[in-house]
Amino acid sequence: MNRVGKQRDINYFLQANNVGLFGLLETKIKNKAFNKAAGSFNNWCITTNNGYHSGGRIWVLWNPTIFRVQIMEYNAQYIHLKVDSLVERRVFWLTMTYAFNGNSERTPLWDNLNRLASQIAGPWAVAGDFNCVLSPTERVGGNTPSSEIEPFRRCVADCGLVDIAAIGAIYTWNNKQKPDERIYRRIDRFMVNKAWCDNFTDLYAHFMPEGLYDHTPCVVKSSNQGQSKRSFKYFNMWGGSKKFLPLVRGHWDAGVTGTPMFRLVKNLKRMKPVLKKLNLEGFSDIEGATNILQKRVEEMKEEITRDPNNMQLISEEYEATLKLQELAKAKESFLSQKAKHLSVD
Repeated sequence: MNRVGKQRDINYFLQANNVGLFGLLETKIKNKAFNKAAGSFNNWCITTNNGYHSGGRIWVLWNPTIFRVQIMEYNAQYIHLKVDSLVERRVFWLTMTYAFNGNSERTPLWDNLNRLASQIAGPWAVAGDFNCVLSPTERVGGNTPSSEIEPFRRCVADCGLVDIAAIGAIYTWNNKQKPDERIYRRIDRFMVNKAWCDNFTDLYAHFMPEGLYDHTPCVVKSSNQGQSKRSFKYFNMWGGSKKFLPLVRGHWDAGVTGTPMFRLVKNLKRMKPVLKKLNLEGFSDIEGATNILQKRVEEMKEEITRDPNNMQLISEEYEATLKLQELAKAKESFLSQKAKHLSVD
């Protein structure tokens, strides 16, 4: 999260998935760097548990026009919230969680979740990275002793929590090592209590391909939500393309007659498919190559979740991911140089 490129990618992800409330884990943003990083999320409200852990572990961000959030409790391993959905008029509790790696270190988390469960009467979700699987079947490669699994299983049972209906990736984390050293784990979850199941029957979780991130991002969606028409937006990056001005000159005011306002509206409508095509092709060769490779990596990751022992597929995905990381660094360098050039002009 300290990198501008990563902040930009997160903002794009939020816009593309129409997210209004979300948690970021393992941000590694310390207090002195908070203001600079938070500035990339304009108009969002932000709270963190940095006061309980110096490493920068959990951020919770929300759009105040969609959600009203009350912070109930902070802890080194979670932030507990009461959330009021202003649009849908739903109230629920959310515990955004990032468990410690050590088995004994997680014990206070299980105890606190049990305490919270005894205090909550309404819909409750516990979401995040628990750094532990619930059963041996949720791992491929490596080993997780039962002494680590059992405390987590007891906590989930005592709290009356179940996994929300979900689609997408089965394994939410892998060590990204070479094929013969690859390990997969399902350690990220979105769990809910009975009151949630009774009241929010239309909600489900989509565990998406992780892309350049360490874990699969999870987006909770409504099965009743229709496909709304997206408004057309202009992106400043288009102006940096050498094709931009020739395209505008070639398509603007071509055979349009009428009042000035009529010509303006017709020309703007005419430019929409042209600019969409420019955006699809990419703002640069780097962008275009990244888009193509990103799509292929996501396809391979989904195939791997269905066939985690396919060593040839894992090898191809590993090489493609390394190439994608190289392209991401080149893209960030390109954008940085473009920004410096524009600031000089």
